[in-house]
Amino acid sequence: MRFLRGISVAVRAAAAVLAQNRWRSLLTLVVCGTGAAGVVLAGVLAEIQVAEMQARLSALGSNLLVVSPNKLPPISGRLRQLEHFISLLPEDAAALSELIPSATVVPVVARETTIRSDNRAARVRLIGTTADYLRVRSFSLQRGRFLDGADDGERAIVLGSAVSRELRPQGMQPGDTVFLGGNPYSVIGTLDPHGVNFAGEDEDHQAFVPLETYQRRIANRPWLSHLYMQFPLRAGSQPGAEAVRRLLRERHGRWDYQADDTVIRNLSDLATEQSELLTTVVWVVSVTGLLLLLMGAAGIVTLMLLVVRQRSAEIGLRRALGATPADIAIQFFLESSVIAGIGITLGLCLGGLGSFLALRVYSVQAPATSNLPLLGVLVSIVAGTVASVVPAILAARLEPSDALRP
Repeated sequence: MRFLRGISVAVRAAAAVLAQNRWRSLLTLVVCGTGAAGVVLAGVLAEIQVAEMQARLSALGSNLLVVSPNKLPPISGRLRQLEHFISLLPEDAAALSELIPSATVVPVVARETTIRSDNRAARVRLIGTTADYLRVRSFSLQRGRFLDGADDGERAIVLGSAVSRELRPQGMQPGDTVFLGGNPYSVIGTLDPHGVNFAGEDEDHQAFVPLETYQRRIANRPWLSHLYMQFPLRAGSQPGAEAVRRLLRERHGRWDYQADDTVIRNLSDLATEQSELLTTVVWVVSVTGLLLLLMGAAGIVTLMLLVVRQRSAEIGLRRALGATPADIAIQFFLESSVIAGIGITLGLCLGGLGSFLALRVYSVQAPATSNLPLLGVLVSIVAGTVASVVPAILAARLEPSDALRP
């Protein structure tokens, strides 16, 4: 009962302190609350971004090399210049398969185009590829099947989930017909949603036709946009990258002094770069929130030191009547804790609201293990506790003779 009475007195005293120092108190609470919200929100955003990065890496497939044409060096004075080398051919894919039999090599050619069905149209990234594309990219089917060897040269097409819904609200079905360049193509399957990959490409706004069909009926040219090479998990992709580079230089007749006409990217390296960038961003946000929280704690200490100075006569009178230093320390610790608790609670509520909105915007579920947000809560509590201890100790050290001196 005595403890509850002490808490009640501390709450009333804290309210009086806030009322007497309105603007200073308001600024202190705002800074402290903003810092607590920033620390918690930084933890939640880190969890969301890690989950998003893992999902995008999974969508690109595992242990994967991407071979694409290199950019052409600009030639001064030439008005019309190609952007990339044009040298990557299906024969290169066959040669790479012979060089590394354990790797799965998937040729890909792509362009932007429009697909129509009845009175609807969808802008898509049309991809010509082979049957192994589905496995290498870790895609899954929603309906029907993917391309296979029997479809070579045929007008068969597989639609991404967003394309399927745009052409028909309930989704296209296997056996339906769509028109590509005025020619009918038979839908043989649709894919599950996969979102956006590391390159910023919307995987759901894509359509797939056999590579031979693309080359003969659509583009009428043999060049490839890029190659995917997937290695067995136990092998790793780094040892094969240099062998791929040497083979392509030899096949394309590149001299020693000439730059590579292809670029080889290891998606594991890309994932590492993304992780490092994410870590940097999280640290910046976390440190900013922590600095604001420390500023708020410093504001609480400054406010309570001012209160201790203003109430020195009260402290001296209580000491003269028999109150111990511990009693004085507990009194001011509780008052400071109430003020810190108000600011931190407001900040945690604000951080929780921001986290909820972030989860809704990113359309992801709350992480199962939210260690970083919990760490933010603990840091906020520790900062508030330290801010309460300092004025309590200073108040307890006041001697009655000094406190009662005019």
